[in-house]
Amino acid sequence: MGELSISSLLLHYKREDVRQAMCDGALDKEIAIRYSDNGYGKRPDMISTPADILEFVKKGATSFHASEELWINAMQLSPSLSRRELEELRRGWDLVLDIDCPYWELSKTTAKLMVKALNDNGVNKSVSIKFSGNKGFHIGVPFEAFPKKINIKGEILEIEKLFPDAARKVALYIVDYIANNYCDTQGNIIIDGKTVISLQKIKELTGKDITELTKRICLNCKKEIKEKAKAQKTDFICTRCENRESVETEDEMRKCGKCNSLMQKIENKKTLCSCGSNNAYYKFNPLSIVDVDTILISSRHLYRMEFSMHEKSGLVSVPFNPQKIDLFEKENAKSENVKVSKFRFLDRTQCIPNEARDLFLKAYDYNPVYIMDEEESKRLENKKEFEVPEKAIPEELFPPCIKKGLSGMEDGKKRFMFALVNFLQSVGWDAEMIEKRIIEWNKKNKDPIREQYILGHLRYQKQHKKNAPPPNCDNNMYYKDLGICFRDSDNLCQKIKNPAQYAKKKEWAIKQNKPKERAKKEKKEKVVVENKENNSDNEVKEK
Repeated sequence: MGELSISSLLLHYKREDVRQAMCDGALDKEIAIRYSDNGYGKRPDMISTPADILEFVKKGATSFHASEELWINAMQLSPSLSRRELEELRRGWDLVLDIDCPYWELSKTTAKLMVKALNDNGVNKSVSIKFSGNKGFHIGVPFEAFPKKINIKGEILEIEKLFPDAARKVALYIVDYIANNYCDTQGNIIIDGKTVISLQKIKELTGKDITELTKRICLNCKKEIKEKAKAQKTDFICTRCENRESVETEDEMRKCGKCNSLMQKIENKKTLCSCGSNNAYYKFNPLSIVDVDTILISSRHLYRMEFSMHEKSGLVSVPFNPQKIDLFEKENAKSENVKVSKFRFLDRTQCIPNEARDLFLKAYDYNPVYIMDEEESKRLENKKEFEVPEKAIPEELFPPCIKKGLSGMEDGKKRFMFALVNFLQSVGWDAEMIEKRIIEWNKKNKDPIREQYILGHLRYQKQHKKNAPPPNCDNNMYYKDLGICFRDSDNLCQKIKNPAQYAKKKEWAIKQNKPKERAKKEKKEKVVVENKENNSDNEVKEK
């Protein structure tokens, strides 16, 4: 049970002010209760009175988790409900940005940047924050601050029906807003003209290099520069007939196609960007150091409740003043130091109605930069490259990163599951096969993901027909950061850009080799038959 003991749990949860605060936060929420190493209890559950919390603790409860969604009757929830049925039960939802970062100083900096970004986009009084209980923070904006409806390109959308799509859009918009407004051209983080943290400091804290932490942007066309551009074609001119030819070659000499004379190579100037510009700047990528879990959420997604304890750290998920993030330390989250102050998480009594209207409008107008660049977009449009095979590709042909992840994950389980589902869809696995394999994989994880979360994510993929390929191999947020990348040691990995391509190329290679193997087998069988016939003839002659 980590640093938690029965006595420390009872001492904390016996506090009337703690239980009352938790009970207030549980109103209209689905509640999930964890029982130490035994996992979560049956969902859905609920908390009606402060006494309920103490009763759960006496039965072995260690922590309490609440849904982001607000329900008319949470006890009617079931994994088998359709999207329409869920929408009928849902009366609203709260925005919860879950910041998960292993570097404490950077975790605090990211939280401060997110609060600042929300403030700059008009959300001030309605913002609340709490320590997650372990490595990060939860930043919340209650449903009461949302507009009831928004007009997007002439279509009237009801906010309460836009979960989780709207939450994802807001999260991505905030991440990119930070990169565009709080970073200078060298990648340093700046707020109000002052350097909050330098890129050099981030490099020292994370051990990552500049290519992992930033994106290089062309000053002219504003597109990302993936790598130093090469001159695509080489120009030659004939000194005799002045014929010009432009060809894709690295050769130094070429014969003229008209007069057969030797041509002179014209040196092409190499540029950083394909637009011809050599001017670029570095833009910090917040997703290189922090995992904003809202991007991957699905219906019935949960967060640790305020004043709930954390099994691994033994600390309390405590709310505090969002303007005092710099002053908050983990020492404040020790049970004996926790105070129930006026600062509450998702405090509906303090929020201003419609305060988040502009935030939603901007988020829906926003074109995400960090999810899909131009190169990836082209690959998605190429139906042949990502065409789903008619027959499912077997697991033995999977790339080493997927095989490694399937053996069980200690950290980054949700990120890997997101990539895994898309991968399996891309290699021809149907919904039933995927669900069975994901649940089987989850049992191998050190701390399994809640099955309701998995089923919710799969149902969302199915309902929205999300059949995109998995993230590309160069997306460090997934394979490299999760410690499952084998690009440097596997020859085929070095030749492909996406894990799905690996499996398809392996299958293609096997299909190509089958005729050869069949021919070899037939030849061998023919030789055996001929040898038998020769031996038979020899026996006849001898007789």
